[in-house]
Amino acid sequence: MLLHILSSEMHKETLGLPFEVPQAFLETNQVVAVLTGGTEAKFVQLVEDGLIDLHKPVYLMVSGHSNSLAASLEILSFIRQHKGVGKVMMNAQDTEIPEISEMAHLTVVPSEKVLHSDKKLRLGVVGFPSDWLISSSVNYADVLKKMNIELVDIPISEMTSLGEVDPGMKGAEAIYARLKELVVTHNLQGVTLRCFDLLTTVKNTGCIALSKLNDEGIPASCEGDIPTLLTMMVCKKLTGELCFQVNPARIQANGEMLFAHCTLPLGMTEKHEYTTHFESGIGVAIHGDLPTGDYTLVKMSGDMQRMLAVDVQLERCQFEANLCRTQVWIKATPEVSQYFLTSPIHNHHVLIKGHHAQKFKS
Repeated sequence: MLLHILSSEMHKETLGLPFEVPQAFLETNQVVAVLTGGTEAKFVQLVEDGLIDLHKPVYLMVSGHSNSLAASLEILSFIRQHKGVGKVMMNAQDTEIPEISEMAHLTVVPSEKVLHSDKKLRLGVVGFPSDWLISSSVNYADVLKKMNIELVDIPISEMTSLGEVDPGMKGAEAIYARLKELVVTHNLQGVTLRCFDLLTTVKNTGCIALSKLNDEGIPASCEGDIPTLLTMMVCKKLTGELCFQVNPARIQANGEMLFAHCTLPLGMTEKHEYTTHFESGIGVAIHGDLPTGDYTLVKMSGDMQRMLAVDVQLERCQFEANLCRTQVWIKATPEVSQYFLTSPIHNHHVLIKGHHAQKFKS
């Protein structure tokens, strides 16, 4: 049997397989049950140990909760970067791997007009990217050459030196004040934060800090995710809209997709409330309701060679306890859902208000 099961200590609940797969399929195919988020590095270890062969198709079995799908998309992007093929399985019948060329028209190579900033910008990388971002690396020199953006490494100790803070809003505001100080001191126009390191050191989250910076017009991404921060910078340049960094959580064949994350700019919400961070159950995170209507879903690859920009509709918001706190249902074409299941650009994507897809393709 070629079934491997991946789960993470970050998720407290006990999870079983999301659905049954025929024994004959398991005996002849490489199947990985990605039960939770934070498991991407475990997949890389399977490859390094020779237990997964990237020269053969890899099927990623996912559930609709606990960031299972988000982890699977990062893994699938890793597989594609290594010239392999894979498929996310949302159910037992989801075994056909379509030709990648069928989705090729959904992504473009971003032009110099889209990428290059007239003024040189400085973006802070506070801590390294989170360990699970296995396909989301960038070349700093290429970013400077193509985008006129300098990436500035800042040790995570600049944040964790705060020590343990108040577990509520007072502590969240202290994290914001410290991160804003780094932005000013280093003359940054944007920042990404390895925020999960704060959970075990500072004992609160970066969700409020990132939310406030985004509302102030300083693009700020979670988890040390540099490609997402660069995507936010392009979105700001072309549209001026606020950005919601999202995890895909569920994908349906009819084109409906559920996206979620624990922080977003409050300027994008109709109403909001504060709750705890999903994975850790501590600190302060944001559950916000966004207005329905026209949005654009955007993501640029770390090598700046692919960009997805599609017009979508936000249909409704919801709240479930087993997902990141702000949760929105998006309607796109079935082709977009197949893009996520077969050839996604990393995991995180960016959602902005209004239909702007054409601006990214000119």
